[in-house]
Amino acid sequence: MSAHAQEQKKNRFKWDLSKKLQHLKNREDSTTWSKHNFEIDLKDIEFSGKPMMEGIFPGPKYSLIGDSAFVGNGTVANYPGISLNDKKIVYNGFYVNKSFINQDYLGANPNEVFFLVVVLTDYIAEDGYSHIESSVSSRNHPDYIGQGSIKTKNNKVDFISFLTADRNNYAVVNFRLFDLNLGRVVLIAPQKDGSLRSMQLKSTILTSKEVKLYVKDLLTQKEVVSFFLEKGNI
Repeated sequence: MSAHAQEQKKNRFKWDLSKKLQHLKNREDSTTWSKHNFEIDLKDIEFSGKPMMEGIFPGPKYSLIGDSAFVGNGTVANYPGISLNDKKIVYNGFYVNKSFINQDYLGANPNEVFFLVVVLTDYIAEDGYSHIESSVSSRNHPDYIGQGSIKTKNNKVDFISFLTADRNNYAVVNFRLFDLNLGRVVLIAPQKDGSLRSMQLKSTILTSKEVKLYVKDLLTQKEVVSFFLEKGNI
């Protein structure tokens, strides 16, 4: 192994048990908390969030994890809906930017989408956006969590997803648990009888900019089209 390769291996981010325990200790030790982040959160407190109210907790300084360890996260969504025959498809997803924590998995990608939900809907709000609500947070750094809700006429699709520093990746959609290491893309088709159907898909790691084209291509695939056009769907 070359000296450069050895140095890279040495500098790789490792989220082992000792670091997890130290992080837990820091969460409960006020001397490690980020006063700046806490003051920002208190200033913007709204007691809101769907499907779960987003609480305000003081937390450790991000710098305790490592220099330049966090560089942002965000959401990606389609609000107007994509036409599929006489149906409408919307989507929502969460991403985290490339950093010291995930760089070994991203290659040249600037970020990674850690959850994407693609939903059949029969409702687009008059204002063009309030049928989808979502948020993503870095306050659990170096773990990341996002949540959201997509309304249909008579139902809603609620979802929460998280990606941990040691690459555990899960989502809960209307109380169904998804191991996202088996696929980060989840299709949801609400049914006329009030139940739901799901399909989970594996893809390469998507960036936020690739999602639009990915979903467009997805909706040309026979298996996916059949899933969304099933007779019992809304």
